[in-house]
Amino acid sequence: MPRRAECLGALIGAAVLAGCAPREPRVHIGALAPGLEAFRATHVPAPGANIRADEVGRTPGSSFHLIQVRGGEQPHRHVTHDLTIVVLRGCGVLTVEGVETRLAAGDVVVVPRGAVHWFSNTGRDVAVALVAFTPPLDVPDTVPVER
Repeated sequence: MPRRAECLGALIGAAVLAGCAPREPRVHIGALAPGLEAFRATHVPAPGANIRADEVGRTPGSSFHLIQVRGGEQPHRHVTHDLTIVVLRGCGVLTVEGVETRLAAGDVVVVPRGAVHWFSNTGRDVAVALVAFTPPLDVPDTVPVER
């Protein structure tokens, strides 16, 4: 009988883990509602461009942007906006105030306003993130910073 219980437990565990297998991220925000890949197919970074940013949704308190990074950003800060970054695809290193953090799909990080930061893609494919700006981004707020 104990052997049967072990086998049953193993089968249940395998079924639970199978439900956690990697899958295409689902983002149900404004322009991304039809699907991430459908949106990206019509919003391709320009040849030679390191970054493409598209606003995909907005509330009274935040704006949401799909950021695609081919290479990397220059160090910068945002004077009036906090950022919440959700990595949807790819990997890279985010440097915030001199501290490097390796990020991959599924990771979430908050960058407080005023913090010097930049992202460098370390993968072969374009890294993709959903970024919430709080308050909503209505005017340019990127201040370049020398390394």
